[in-house]
Amino acid sequence: MNIPRPPIWLLILVGAVAILAVLILSGRITWFSTDPPVEFVPNMDHQFKAIPQSGSSFFSNKSSLREPIPGTVARNVSVYPLAQGDVDLADSVNVDPNYEKSEFVIARGQNRFNVFCAPCHNYNAKSDSNPIVKRGLWPGIPDLTRPETAALTNGRIFHIISAGQNLMPSYADKVSPIDRWAIIYYLRTLQQAATAGE
Repeated sequence: MNIPRPPIWLLILVGAVAILAVLILSGRITWFSTDPPVEFVPNMDHQFKAIPQSGSSFFSNKSSLREPIPGTVARNVSVYPLAQGDVDLADSVNVDPNYEKSEFVIARGQNRFNVFCAPCHNYNAKSDSNPIVKRGLWPGIPDLTRPETAALTNGRIFHIISAGQNLMPSYADKVSPIDRWAIIYYLRTLQQAATAGE
């Protein structure tokens, strides 16, 4: 059975359309238009949602999230009782529970440190290779392995994590008290490693 060959002009047309489609989909060919794009499912783009780092017309202060009502506390959450400036009370309020420094506790501290602390202080707590520090955009991020920080008590470091310090915000609503102590125990291992020159 003989299958008829398609005409040459049809092969050239199909090849040109295929090459054009590949170039467009790969981003090699672009064009700009003032016409709105064709939306197959318009409710995906035009839905009521809070867009990160953008104002909202829903609340009068343009916030995208509602602020908690003053004096209220979320369920199963303890409020950190000290303000940022209550440094003198830090050791009396934040008594180190002396959890066992087991492998699990240190691993948990490392996990929480890598999630919440490493973006600014780096994974080694030295803050030196942080891109923000390298570019000089925010040179004040301290090295947490330096002797001044290593000399702070566990209660004082707990206070800094809980209440914040300078530009560092409070993490009391993000990190549980047990995890804050685990972070401190892990930080102590980083400080000891830095002292030993590892």
